[in-house]
Amino acid sequence: MPVLPFTSDEDVEKFARKFLDEHVERFSKDIAICLRPDENGSHAYFPALITCIAFAELLSALHAGNLESRDALKELKNYASDFMDRTIYDSDRLEILYVMFRHKVAHLAQPYAVFDTKTKPAFQGQPRRLTWTVEESGSKPAIEIVQETSKILRAVTPWPVHYDHRAVVRIESLASDILKSVPRYLRRLKTDKSARDRFKSCMNDFFPR
Repeated sequence: MPVLPFTSDEDVEKFARKFLDEHVERFSKDIAICLRPDENGSHAYFPALITCIAFAELLSALHAGNLESRDALKELKNYASDFMDRTIYDSDRLEILYVMFRHKVAHLAQPYAVFDTKTKPAFQGQPRRLTWTVEESGSKPAIEIVQETSKILRAVTPWPVHYDHRAVVRIESLASDILKSVPRYLRRLKTDKSARDRFKSCMNDFFPR
């Protein structure tokens, strides 16, 4: 896939389609591998989850025109607002997905057993003590917050750890929703010059001359 200087809007649109087709193919393959059960019937849920979030971050960075932003959560919210279902991907759920899951999986391999949102300045919603479930599939939505009061029972803890809500992430639904957003983003590129300019700016970082 050669990268040449863009000489027209059509060049940008055509290249963007090829560029994202390549990423979609890789993303779909990686998710399929992660969700393929091993001999014990287990799945690689966390690699699948971080792959979903990473691809969503790429798309939101392209939309923002900045691959090195320090405000990636804001850009993810903007992208989801423009190209995904706002009733599912609202600010509250995206904060949970990004801060509770993305940060902790990337740095600690999995989220805290219970995540106390009132101690995290990134959260703007109601204070909650969240535990979590990551699963392969299930009914919509891809991200669901369920009121549930109990304590951690299935993991080793040094003392009783109580929670009042559970965050459920369904990998297949999340991956599907991200994939469905790509054609919507490409349609925006076709009609919006500023979106094309932001995409071109990102290509200068992806492919330095």
